[in-house]
Amino acid sequence: MKGTSLYLQAPACCSSQYQVLSTGIISSFLSVITMTTSMVLLVTDNSWNLVIQNAQLWLEENKWDIKVTYAVWMSLKEVDRNSTAVMVTIMLLAMVHLVFSLMILLGTKLCKRTLLIPWMISHMISIIIMIITFTCWTFMSFFIDLLVAIIFPVIGGLVLGLWIVMWRQVYNFFTILRERDRHVFINIKMQEETKNIFLLA
Repeated sequence: MKGTSLYLQAPACCSSQYQVLSTGIISSFLSVITMTTSMVLLVTDNSWNLVIQNAQLWLEENKWDIKVTYAVWMSLKEVDRNSTAVMVTIMLLAMVHLVFSLMILLGTKLCKRTLLIPWMISHMISIIIMIITFTCWTFMSFFIDLLVAIIFPVIGGLVLGLWIVMWRQVYNFFTILRERDRHVFINIKMQEETKNIFLLA
């Protein structure tokens, strides 16, 4: 157990632990913001109507390609028609992600890698969704405006990069804990074998 304690006190492990704690705090904060925003839009009808009106006004002011404008307009109508279901779904997903974020904080403190797995899976799914969204909107931005076509890929790329870095930090800590558990298992097995040899002798 002393070897395990020394292994946990290694600089790389401590550094990864602090990084994962920061990731957990940021993830929890973003989940709370998403959940609160969804709840406000769900409870207050005026807020949702204002968002839809501003989106429609923005569509009217910007002269896009006819097919792109029609596709976005129909998408907005569909979202507006099912606004309650959309907001409830987003709110529930944010709540689940918040629970997973709190789990990685607990897992980091207790050094239990199994508590990191749910967050890693959910965050990877969100990264895949973000990549698909980023690709689609980057393509569509060329039909909107030159400035949007320049700014959106930069901002979207930075956000996506942050998401990937957060996942990578948790994965690195998960790997450290996995190696620690492997060392502990080997040490216990060696101790049992040594004990059996002494008993047979």
